[in-house]
Amino acid sequence: MKHSFLLTWILTNLDINVSSSDADITQLAYGVFLLSLIASLCFLNILGYFLAYYLVQKSNYEEKYPKLTGLINYFKKVNLIFLVIEVLICLFCLASLILFSLLFIFK
Repeated sequence: MKHSFLLTWILTNLDINVSSSDADITQLAYGVFLLSLIASLCFLNILGYFLAYYLVQKSNYEEKYPKLTGLINYFKKVNLIFLVIEVLICLFCLASLILFSLLFIFK
């Protein structure tokens, strides 16, 4: 079975099923696991975006291949937009983890 996303592949291979009748701590643990997994994957994507941006900047492809200058500039702009989106998703997941942990501690 092929998947185009790493998250769905991981969840399919783990085959974890949590129903609403399970204990609250089990549901909370599953939620924390999912948020941690998403934050980890976002962090890996952020590292990949930085690496790709660095390699494009360092190698001067615009001078080597002047016909691809427009495409390279488009890639740089789109790459930065995706980087911002990934950072926001990662920060949201980490903030949710902290909030749910605090709510569980003070419950």
